[in-house]
Amino acid sequence: MKLKIKKISFESGNIKNVIINSKDAHELGQKAGERVILKNPHSKTIEDKYWVSILQIDHSNSLVQPGEIGIFKDIFNDKKYLKENVILSIKPADPPDSFKYIQRKIKGGKLTTEEINSIISDAVSGSLSRIDLAAFITAVAINGMDNEEMTSLTLSEARSGEIFDFGPEVYDKHSTGGVPGNKVSLLIVPIVAAAGLTIPKSSTRAITSPSGTADSMEVLAPIAFSPEELKTIVSKEKACIIWGGALNTAPADNILIEIERPLHMDPIGLMIPSILTKKLSLGVKKLVLDIPVGEGTKFPTPDNGKQFAYLFKEIAKNVGLEVECALTLAHQPIGHAIGPGIEAKEALNLLKDYSAGPNSLIEKSTDLAGILLEMGGKAQKGKGQSLAKEILKSGKAYKKMQRIIEAQGGNPEISPEDIKLGPHIKEFYALKEGHITQVNNAIINQIAKAAGCPFSKSAGVEIFRKQGARIKEGELIFKVYSESQNKIKKAEKIFNATGGPIILGGMMIERI
Repeated sequence: MKLKIKKISFESGNIKNVIINSKDAHELGQKAGERVILKNPHSKTIEDKYWVSILQIDHSNSLVQPGEIGIFKDIFNDKKYLKENVILSIKPADPPDSFKYIQRKIKGGKLTTEEINSIISDAVSGSLSRIDLAAFITAVAINGMDNEEMTSLTLSEARSGEIFDFGPEVYDKHSTGGVPGNKVSLLIVPIVAAAGLTIPKSSTRAITSPSGTADSMEVLAPIAFSPEELKTIVSKEKACIIWGGALNTAPADNILIEIERPLHMDPIGLMIPSILTKKLSLGVKKLVLDIPVGEGTKFPTPDNGKQFAYLFKEIAKNVGLEVECALTLAHQPIGHAIGPGIEAKEALNLLKDYSAGPNSLIEKSTDLAGILLEMGGKAQKGKGQSLAKEILKSGKAYKKMQRIIEAQGGNPEISPEDIKLGPHIKEFYALKEGHITQVNNAIINQIAKAAGCPFSKSAGVEIFRKQGARIKEGELIFKVYSESQNKIKKAEKIFNATGGPIILGGMMIERI
């Protein structure tokens, strides 16, 4: 069948979809989600002349008419010699061999390195549909992957995109997540870089949490760079804090993550390769992995965290990374600020003035930075945290952060006072006297997201008293910021419905 190209002005995502009218689909004998092979007679290379896409069907006649094929904007950018109104040939395509390998994994079979390479290659080329990849993710969630499979998957995902080389000694820190207010990377990176180690920190934006490192750093400086710009920044400052989504690193991992999120799946067999792939892509050789342990995290107990740490270290060793893992407390937020702008404000305050605290942020940041300083030979074993605290107290970390901000195109003189929070504010006060026995992270996350986090940089929450503190009736314990009065009301509704995240001690367990 021959169809005329119509350019669709939005992107299809990482999976290379095309769309045809329902009448043409009926004539072609194809259903939505099936594969088709396209031929562009005007292309001058084999790669651009033939390619496989996943078929979508327009039943409403709103996007394409009979005789047209809709090509999305991202495919236009990817394929040369594509022009509107050019005639393409389209015909059904057989499933790739990788589809058979996914079916074997569904049945509990083990995949070879070659079979994993085939799945990853077809995921990037678009030969596997979202349904195929969802089946692969589900199969891994149910049946797991052994060490050999995870090692092969890590290397295959890393090879799917660009791999940077910032020298023989490159360091990084990563967290498995689950703790609100975990802005420690904004302190660890300048501390480690100020000591002379190379630490190109690539982070993701938040999806399910109130803020990611990239979201908070974006308050201070731009975070999206081309590979050439990244190389310039790191060669100049030995450090960066950027958003990895702008780089062509590990596209296969990005594709899988896009499908994992709506499935609410993050199986260990994919999580470990995902973390390690991102590090390999940036040339990292030594890594400290922060594993928050406790309710609401991926690892509810220390034993869960230990088991994961030993497995992670083994796979990391297989792919050439030296890793140390730190099990950390996750029972309440790190610091007092949750949300992109307010977290950047708190981190900048501490960088400028060590005495500003808060203590939980100081201790966790310098603990993890200290491990990297020891791994890099800057401090003897057991002395790394002391050196990290010294670098933080001296102002060297703040000066390094200023240079990183400037290298990334931000204002190095930005002060905490320059960071404006939402104009709409709601304060919450203690209704009785008592001591705080628990802080509920899940409720804090709900309130912060209702206020507009992470998409609104000025939204956030501030928690004034934490576990162990004695409070009086009428004392300020919690504050919410938002750019919208409606969102403030939503946050207040969650606070009132849940009783708030601050739980006071007493003899009564529950009122029924």
